[in-house]
Amino acid sequence: MKISFFPLDVLYKVLDDKPVIHLIGKTDKGEKVCLIDRTFQPYFYAEVDNIEVTDKISKLSFEEEGRTIKVVSVKQVKKNVLGQERALIKITCQLPRDIPKVRNAIKDATLNTFEYDIKFTQKYLLDKGITPLNRLEAEVKKVPFNLNIPCFEIQSLEGTDTPLTDLNVLAIDIETYNPLGKRFIPEEHPILMIALYSKKFKKVITWKPFKDNKDVEFVDGEASLLMRFQEIIKQLNPDIITGYYSDGFDFPYIKTRAKHHKIKLKLGVDGSELTVRDEKANIWGIPHIDIIKFIRRVMGRTLDTDSFSLDDVASEILNEKKHDVDLDNLAEVWDNDPEKLSTFAKYNLQDAKLTFKLMETIFPNIVEMVKITNLTPYEVNQKGFSQLVEAFIIKQTKNFNELILNKPGHNEVMGRQTTRFQGAFVFEPKPGLYDDIVIFDFRSLYPTIITSHNISPGALNCECCKDKANQNPDNKDIWFCTNKPGFISQILEELVRRRMRIKELLKQNPEDVLLKARVGTLKLLSNSFYGYLGFFGARWYCLECAETVTSLGRHYIKKVIDEASNNGFQIIYSDTDSIFITLDGKPKESALKLVDNINTELPELMELEYEGHYPRGIFVSAKQGAYGAKKRYALLNEKNKLKVTGFEAVRRNVSPIAKQTQEAVLRIVLEKKDKDKALNYVKDVLDDLKEKKIKNEDVIIHTRLSKELDEYDAIGPHVAVAKRMKSKGVDVGAGTRVSYVITEVAGIIRDKARLPEELKQGEYDAEYYINNQVIPAVEKIFEVLGFKKEDITSDHKQENLNKFFK
Repeated sequence: MKISFFPLDVLYKVLDDKPVIHLIGKTDKGEKVCLIDRTFQPYFYAEVDNIEVTDKISKLSFEEEGRTIKVVSVKQVKKNVLGQERALIKITCQLPRDIPKVRNAIKDATLNTFEYDIKFTQKYLLDKGITPLNRLEAEVKKVPFNLNIPCFEIQSLEGTDTPLTDLNVLAIDIETYNPLGKRFIPEEHPILMIALYSKKFKKVITWKPFKDNKDVEFVDGEASLLMRFQEIIKQLNPDIITGYYSDGFDFPYIKTRAKHHKIKLKLGVDGSELTVRDEKANIWGIPHIDIIKFIRRVMGRTLDTDSFSLDDVASEILNEKKHDVDLDNLAEVWDNDPEKLSTFAKYNLQDAKLTFKLMETIFPNIVEMVKITNLTPYEVNQKGFSQLVEAFIIKQTKNFNELILNKPGHNEVMGRQTTRFQGAFVFEPKPGLYDDIVIFDFRSLYPTIITSHNISPGALNCECCKDKANQNPDNKDIWFCTNKPGFISQILEELVRRRMRIKELLKQNPEDVLLKARVGTLKLLSNSFYGYLGFFGARWYCLECAETVTSLGRHYIKKVIDEASNNGFQIIYSDTDSIFITLDGKPKESALKLVDNINTELPELMELEYEGHYPRGIFVSAKQGAYGAKKRYALLNEKNKLKVTGFEAVRRNVSPIAKQTQEAVLRIVLEKKDKDKALNYVKDVLDDLKEKKIKNEDVIIHTRLSKELDEYDAIGPHVAVAKRMKSKGVDVGAGTRVSYVITEVAGIIRDKARLPEELKQGEYDAEYYINNQVIPAVEKIFEVLGFKKEDITSDHKQENLNKFFK
């Protein structure tokens, strides 16, 4: 029979001493099924120097751990290693776990071995041309199998480019008994509520009854709650289970409480238990996606929020918030006032709902990353960006018959970590106010340098192009082939061109969510290639490549600076791939013409683009020296929107009052062009601080612990407050967000720091916030305007200073 099938996950089991692939997914009719493949065998490659060695390896057989380990077959093959063809042997083994044992047994007889550390399931997907989440047309026969879903054995299959769009996602969230506030002890404190949310299902399970119980199901106790949780998962049979920090909290907590009750939570479609190892929760046959990981690793750099809390992320992405509940009171309410538990149940369900909606919103990004890397959704969610780049490269090896290079060993990694090379060029700005600023930047500078100049490990220092090749401008001993494209530069070029094509489609369909996701994913991935080439853990590491990319980057940006200067434009600032110039009375068209002329001289894929026109901007000075700080400026665009870079307003560790004051000053200076009004505004803020009119919430400083408490030698205010949190039973460590207020208590700064909830209104140290928060946030701005610090702190206000702007 034929079925259309969308694979969600790929796993394998050893049955009758053979590895059996299990493709878990759903049919085009929405039925969850498993496709079985018994034909795929594990293998790796070796390089040998004579036929006798090949013959010996083919006959290899030895006993270990009570079973016979043997080589199933040996086949002579030819593979490309960085574009150079090499004769190898393909060694097929009986089980995936036999590969390292066979490799070790033949290490003295071989010159090298390859692809011994690639996952068995990953090789299966690559070799069979299967992309997870894309439809497969399969010829199958139904077979009896010990799973909770129908099973079919694959006779043949063919892949398509049609993606899965209808996904059955189940979001979960738990609330626990918390007599110690934010400190949780899973071994002692029970789970009080579990919320589950999907398109057609929403429910909170709890074990203490109350009246206002819409969408609530009551059970007899925690053990019954866990068993009911298991029943619902089996009943709903979701395609994906998602949570927010569910790898680190929800599932480990559920696992611990199940163990406490001696319950085996058999959530897997094969009847296996939920497993939790190294903060990774796994359910066999149901991919689990802890979406905070994808948001933090892949989307984090594009978000405005500096916190990855569910509330902040949902607020930015969904424009929705968590319910406002004092969760620290849950234990008290549970014990003494159960009728108020309905508020907490609604809170619990809202968290699950937000998690579900976040998953729905970002899933197109996951789909695109799956398509590009050929990893499963679970794997995409677990991996860092360098691993995603590497997975994309690995996927492309099949198209070029390229060998997957080995990971570096420990000594090689240590050696790579000691290497350094020069970074990007920066033209430092002179502090001042500027009018009519135009910004141009290179479109994907580093990716297009790599593709335009064939920067690839396999093209490095070829014999055929020694005296005529694309050379490193700063090191003539480094060049790249001009006759034959390298593997890395070729696959990156396709990535760049694909993004350009999709951007054109997006212009025609600006609201297409999938197209937006594809453009964003392709941009992130292509921009990461340069960093990957210089990453010490990379399989395709190439220091000379990374070094040449930055060298050419400096070359091109300096070329643009020279062209602009020669055409009479004043250069304000330049950094890496962008240039800021002033029109100085020239029409904007003259700058656009300059860029057109520059683009005619650039390689095909490289292009200098118009980023925008800003009627007014300010660059401030560094803490020392005459020139402006790198990336410390504020610009006002034609729609009166501020673009702020490098100031406290976009940094952490600064109180809201300092950020608000700085932004207000920038807007007054740039929009109103009224420096005395800006100065008087600051004076009013200082007066309000002294008179304690500023609310406590506006003086709270937020930061994060960068390491464990016991690793700090110097005790700053955030560390002192973290210790106070720990003494109150809060679990703190590296990554914990710490909020504090500096008070008037005597002592050094760390002695004055307190938790916000410990204070009454106005119990902050006004002088601290004046001298260490507000004034530092605006001092450099007023320095550009001709004021000194004393002018800001003096009591009298300014008048008749508008002549500065005339």
